Order: sequence, then structure tokens, then C-alpha cells
Amino acid sequence: MESSLTNACTIRIENFEGPFDLLFHLIEKNQFNIYDIPINTITDQYMDYLFAMQEMDLEIASEFLVMASTLLHIKSKMLLPSRKEEHQEEEDPREELVSRLLEYRKYKDFSYVLREREKEWSRVWWKLPEPIACIKKYDTVELVPGELKRVYQELLERNRRKINPNADGINRIIRHEKVSLRSKMREIIRELVKRGRFRFFDLFSFKSRSLTDIVTGFLAILELAKLRRARLEQRRLHGEIYVSRVEMAPGLSQTDTRELDSMA
Repeated sequence: MESSLTNACTIRIENFEGPFDLLFHLIEKNQFNIYDIPINTITDQYMDYLFAMQEMDLEIASEFLVMASTLLHIKSKMLLPSRKEEHQEEEDPREELVSRLLEYRKYKDFSYVLREREKEWSRVWWKLPEPIACIKKYDTVELVPGELKRVYQELLERNRRKINPNADGINRIIRHEKVSLRSKMREIIRELVKRGRFRFFDLFSFKSRSLTDIVTGFLAILELAKLRRARLEQRRLHGEIYVSRVEMAPGLSQTDTRELDSMA
């Protein structure tokens, strides 16, 4: 039997693992939609392969013949008119074949993954763990004063290298400085009693005092000026602040007088 497709193409017999492998080859070769297989074309090409295998005296496995009969049966059902009523939905005779082809493709694709994994791991060699004999060796260590001194100095040097050079500065930042307003007022009063008049930054200099100390001292001077115990003078904007002592004013309250006396 010679079909029209036999003369239209040259058939090359390949090593197919089964009838579904041959069907997939034909579907991919013709770029058919697996959900809408042209059963006539596929059946003719499939039979051409079987005839070519017979002419080459190749042994045809029984599953290839079973698939050939299945394809011919589906082809005949699609050619014959249906006896079902018009309102009944006609069942597609290719449905079972498409379902089996989809399942076969799923396992075929997974076989490619396993093949690549086998190829990758075929280049890997491993060795089972073995117990390693531990050879104990005891050495006699002679301790002399010079060696002990050297080890001790080495330990000190190692610990010194571990210390951050900025640790002291960080500790000063972390340490919270507590400055009392009352203590600063007493300090200013002592200076006024001793000197009578001084420049503010002579007593509270940025070189010797912290920012907290200077701010608290400035507040203490303002408080003393409010209590009429000190006089502030600034001759120009942003100039030097002069602090001078004033005598007790007649209108000073008795409570303020006792408080100032306790400070002095």
C-alpha cells in the first residue's frame, strides 16, 4: 500500500522507544497542535513509517501495531457519520489518545531532566568517610624564666592590639556629666568674693570646661543677676561678658538673703 505522503517526503528510520515516541516525533515535525491532531495526516505518516520498517526487514514490535490499529480505528470513526441525535454532544474519538499523549509528554520531559542530572553528576567523584587515626605525640616543654617573660609580654601586646584607640573618647561621650546649677552659683560667688570682677570666659573656658559646664555656668550667672548678687556687662554685640559683684540691695527679701549666704 502506497500513500500520497510516501512520495512527498523521505522517511528516515530512527530508533524510537515506542509508538508514542514515534507519534510525538511526527507531531513535532509537522508542528501540529496536540489538542487538535489531524488524525488523517498522522495516521498516514505513521503507516508510512511501519511500511518502511517492513521494507528494511526491521522487526516491528507489537505495541507499534496496536497503535496503528488504534489510529485507523479513530480515523474510521471520524470519517463515518455519527448516529447520535443533534442535541447530544458528540464525543471526540481523539480525546483518549490526546490524554495519553499528554501524560507521555510529561514523563518524557522529566526524563530529559534526569538525563541532564545524570550527565552532570557523572563527572563527580566522591569518597566515603574513613576514620583517621590520631597519633598522639607528647613533647616535653622546658619552662625557663626568660620564656615565661616572653610569653607574658606577647600576651600583653596581643591584648593591647585588641583595644580600640578611640575607647577613651567614646567613654567620655557615653559618660553623662552631671553639673548642678547651685554648685555653679556657689563657684561664681566665691570668685566674686575673691576677685570682685572677672570675664566670664576667664572662668568658663572651652579649653578647660565642657559644653555642659559652660552652659550651666551661664545660667548660674543669669540667676545671680536676677537675685541682684551679680552685675553683667557686655559692651558690644557678641563681645566679652564681664561679671562684677554688687552689694546687697535694700529691697532684697530675707529668703534671698539666706539663700545667698548659704551659697557663699
